[in-house]
Parts: sequence; structure tokens; C-alpha cells
Amino acid sequence: MFSKDDTLVSWPIYLFLVVSGHGRVDPTNGTDHVVGDDQGWNLGVDYSSWTVGKTFFVGDNLVFKYKKGVHNVLDVNVTAFAECAAPTNQTPLKTGNDIIPLRRPGTRWFICSIARHCQSGQKLVIFVDNPPSNGGQASPPPSSLPLAPISSPTPPSTSAPPPSAPAPSQNQTTPHLPVPTPSESIPPSQSPVPSPSPTAPPPSGSASKAAISGHLGVLAVAVGALAGIMT
Repeated sequence: MFSKDDTLVSWPIYLFLVVSGHGRVDPTNGTDHVVGDDQGWNLGVDYSSWTVGKTFFVGDNLVFKYKKGVHNVLDVNVTAFAECAAPTNQTPLKTGNDIIPLRRPGTRWFICSIARHCQSGQKLVIFVDNPPSNGGQASPPPSSLPLAPISSPTPPSTSAPPPSAPAPSQNQTTPHLPVPTPSESIPPSQSPVPSPSPTAPPPSGSASKAAISGHLGVLAVAVGALAGIMT
């Protein structure tokens, strides 16, 4: 039997173990995933294809089986995984039967740091999900979850009243504009109508005779001059 003092001391330790993942209490047994199945942890295995169709949950275990002294296992981050660089502050696992518990959700990366095994493809990446809590079925991915319909905003029923014109202030006076008076109509100027010129009277008979006599005199002079030139 535990005393009251023992219970008070053990509860903080228990909570620390549960939160940190150590001494995890899981009502179901996790699955042991043998990496590479029958091929194990070796060169020439396509581990990207091996993970297809597999689901890894918190509480499962990864089991790396290989010939001791030929390979090793390093649990690394994404940078070391991409560059195949072994961390200097980490000791690799090398028993030939290494078991790595999956205690937290997220992405995990593993490599072999011997020679150029990682560059040759001896590397593994997996995604660890939380265990299902709906009767043994894993929760669907976020992309397949139904989305609630989004209702469009209802337009306002009444329009806003037009802005009213500002009232004139008391100190402001309305300017008096001059009212134009109708101009007096100016009668159009009347241009004088030209009177018809009087018709000249026909020449009298004495004037006609004088004119004929003058023409005959000029003709006689011209004939005399012509006769003088020919003689």
C-alpha cells in the first residue's frame, strides 16, 4: 500500500512520464513495422515504395534489421536527411536489430551513415499520425472533410438616403444678382429706294441733221487727204 506522501510524490513523476512520452500508457498494442520487410535495412531497397499503403501511428515501433557492423541507423532532421550528413552529436544505432518507438506525431527521417550508403538510397522518411479514436478507423485527411456551406451576405433592404444639402449659415447672405431688363426694340433701318432715272427724250429733228452734217464733213476731209496722197 502507498501512503499519502508516496501518492503525492508519484503523481508528478507519472505526469512527467506521460507528457514526455516515456512510460506511455496506451490501451492498444502498437504495430511493429519491420523496415524493408524481408529485405530489411540494406542497400538496393526502394524505401519510398515500401511506405506506400502503410500507416504509422503514435505507439507503433520501427524495427531495423540488418547485419551488425555493415549498416547503422540515425534518426535525423530534414537537412541531414537531404544532405546525407550524420550529426556529430548523435551516436548511431548499430545492434542489427534496432527498435525505434514512435512517440510523437509528425515526419521522421532515418539514414545509414556508413560509407556512401545514404547517397545510394539507404534512407527512410515516414509520417506518424495520432492513433484513431473513432472505433479503429483512421480519421480522413483534411482535404476530404466536408465543408460547411458559406452563406452569401444578404444585401441591405433599403438604400441609404441621399445626402441633404447643407443649410446656409446665419452670417451668410444671399447675393442679389441684377435682373436684366428687356432692351428696347430698335426698328430696322430703312434703306432709301432708288427712284427710276428719267428716260432721255429722243433727239429732235434739227439735232439729227446737225450730226449728219458733221459726219459728212469729216468724210470729205478724209477723202481729200486720200486723194492728195495718191497724186
